[in-house]
Amino acid sequence: MPRKPFFSDFFLHEKKHRRYLKNNSPAKMTYSLLAVMLVLTPVLSQAQTHKLTQSQPSLTPEMLSQQNDTVLSLFASTSEESEGQYGTIKNVALGSDSCLTLQADNSSVAFESCQDTARQHWKLSQIMTGYLKITSQALAGEAEESCLAVNTSAASPEPKMIACVGSGYTSMRSWKAVINATSGAAGIVYTLANKYRGDLGRAEVLGYNVNRLQMVAAASSDDVTWQLTVPDITQKREVMGAKKILLLHTHYSDAPANDLAPIQTALFGSGTDYSSLAGAVRVASYGKVTLTGDTLSDINLGPRPEACSSSVVAQAKALAREKGVEPDNYDYTFIEIPATSCNWSGLAQTPGNWIIGNASGYKPWMWQHEFGHNLGAKHATSLENCTVNSDGITQLDQQCKSTTASDPSDTMNGGGSRLYPAPYLFYTGWLTNRQMPLVSQPGNYTLTPLFTAPKDDELKGIRILRRDGTYLTLEYRQPLKGFETWASDDPFVNGVIVRVISFGGTILNTLVDTTPGSANGMKDAPLMPGKSIDDVLSGKRITLIGVNAEGAHVHIDNIPGSNEQYVVPEAVIPDNFSIVARHSDTTVRILDGSKSTGSEFVWRSLGGAKPFGLQEAAGGSPIAEVRTSAARATFLGGYTGEAKYQLTVTGSHGMTDSKIVTVTVLPAKVEISAPDTLAQGHVHTINAQANFEAAIWHWSLKSGETVVAESTQPAFEVESQRYAVGTYQIELEASSADGKYLASATKPVSIAEAGTPEYPGYVEGTNYAAGDRVTVAGMNYSCKPAPFTAWCAGAAWAYAPGTGSHWEEAWDVVDRSALALTE
Repeated sequence: MPRKPFFSDFFLHEKKHRRYLKNNSPAKMTYSLLAVMLVLTPVLSQAQTHKLTQSQPSLTPEMLSQQNDTVLSLFASTSEESEGQYGTIKNVALGSDSCLTLQADNSSVAFESCQDTARQHWKLSQIMTGYLKITSQALAGEAEESCLAVNTSAASPEPKMIACVGSGYTSMRSWKAVINATSGAAGIVYTLANKYRGDLGRAEVLGYNVNRLQMVAAASSDDVTWQLTVPDITQKREVMGAKKILLLHTHYSDAPANDLAPIQTALFGSGTDYSSLAGAVRVASYGKVTLTGDTLSDINLGPRPEACSSSVVAQAKALAREKGVEPDNYDYTFIEIPATSCNWSGLAQTPGNWIIGNASGYKPWMWQHEFGHNLGAKHATSLENCTVNSDGITQLDQQCKSTTASDPSDTMNGGGSRLYPAPYLFYTGWLTNRQMPLVSQPGNYTLTPLFTAPKDDELKGIRILRRDGTYLTLEYRQPLKGFETWASDDPFVNGVIVRVISFGGTILNTLVDTTPGSANGMKDAPLMPGKSIDDVLSGKRITLIGVNAEGAHVHIDNIPGSNEQYVVPEAVIPDNFSIVARHSDTTVRILDGSKSTGSEFVWRSLGGAKPFGLQEAAGGSPIAEVRTSAARATFLGGYTGEAKYQLTVTGSHGMTDSKIVTVTVLPAKVEISAPDTLAQGHVHTINAQANFEAAIWHWSLKSGETVVAESTQPAFEVESQRYAVGTYQIELEASSADGKYLASATKPVSIAEAGTPEYPGYVEGTNYAAGDRVTVAGMNYSCKPAPFTAWCAGAAWAYAPGTGSHWEEAWDVVDRSALALTE
């Protein structure tokens, strides 16, 4: 069943989801990947206190006794949203020895050699939703805060420091930091756009001119790429407090309502139970959200519909209002309908405030899954088929594949009635920034069990920013009554669960399989003690030292060599183009990929070696693959069609990028331009156009099989007064000077009794096409073919037919007999 939107800010689950919910076994959930918008921001952490030297350390008592966790208070301020920290601002192209520096006038800024002074220390903090302000530590003690801002004049592109509050617009001081995933710089780097300039429609970003800041045209180069510290303002959608649900217990005119008691139990429980939606939310939110509600029964929806639609929401709400109950006075509206032909058991608004249960309201896990959509969670996915390096460390890189394989720990993808993962808890505000901090520096960390009562100095999760704007997250679980029903030896309670998360208007969770190739699939996905994974997009190596009564002990370090230049591969290829096939000889064209970014280049002919292939060197035999940045593409003579050539370039950590150029091979072709009827008694000029550079022409005028006229000129002049009225055929063979291109064409024509042809009068400046005819003073003229055609539209004094000073460069006389009459 196709999706049918109801509001602009939600989606309806697709057929696969509905098929899943109809199945009574929650372990069989499968879903599809849905895109989300991202709000990208990084932040800080503390230096490592115990560095591991083994790539795959074994857990020993000594290691646990030596472990010294990073001090939590150094992660972020006491506020829920960190206001950032002071750091340097460096331009990637200028290098690490050049720092942005506040000048002595406290207004201008320029690049100077890095000296670690207050004038080189800057802080980015939130100024409005999605935007940051940039302030200087050297001005921190001033009575009036100063911010880096642009000028209102386009003629003054150089940003300067001005008062953060005062004249101008807040947008002049507002900057958006966007991760530049294509930069070759080590670490995570950004481009900076100004809101004021953007509101004016200027496609600009922050760059520099000589050694000063300047707004420049947006580009992908390192000239507009910055190394700086951005505060942690990951987008959330908080859900807090007491929430009330209106349960609409409906029936159809031909179907009674479902039994109400089990529905209410599955939804509201007893307030202390571990088997209802209210109980699951109570535990998952650490008591920050309570769900209670009212039930309205005896709502007659009329006949059961033949089609499945979310329109029942509006219908049921309207019927509730007729009974004196206003659904808008509740936080959520849940509707239970009798069984229908719809192949889904539940439907929800994402994010939103309604759920439809299709005769499945007695299942707590159905409500948990659909309520996850209300919170903003999309159908979760899995990351499989990652590679393992020679040290046995799983590599999270472009070789990994996103799939819909079941996630046993997420009710949004096969987890049944299990509780929501840590990223959902963070997204809704149930976990704070301190309890799930953003980590950027190496260190040792202990994750306490996710659903035990949280403390401010305990970690329930960790977030690591990646170069594509997603986050790697870590969490640790233990069995819990009712919801977290794990066997004692299950990997999900003996290891650390690793996920890739996209935060935005919704949230998307992807479970990482840290044991690729195992027979258990995603059932043993967690990272186990003594094992490591390398996350290429963050440059971090995550090692689980071990687990004990205190929690899961994790070490985070930089991947060895990750501080070296990080090369994101980008294949740059020619635009699609066409060629004309030679008659018998091979055509060669150069496919230039030298502007690509990468360390290895491979061109492949996707059709094999023949008839369209590649050459290692000039004159070589056609082959299917060459390893050069510029390739010699070959096209055997006599063959036409479509040829595809693919360039693959390799960057850091085996990442690749591929693009395809399509070449259309056309047959050599010539077309005759002639009217269908030639008036007898006139000289007619017949032209032709070829899709190659024709140099040799052979024209014939035939009556039946008899050739009555021939010419080897580019244009064929037919003196029709010489021939009887009747049917003829014009034939043309054209070839290039070297004979490698050959084409032919025929055109049937009739010679008719002479008349007085009249054509439209000539109008100066008209865009005439080749062959267009006009009449001037009783004379008929034809606009010449390319490359002379454009002159036909020229000024009359120069190109008016018969009178302009250069008219013969643009026009041919069609009727020579008429010309003779005027001479």
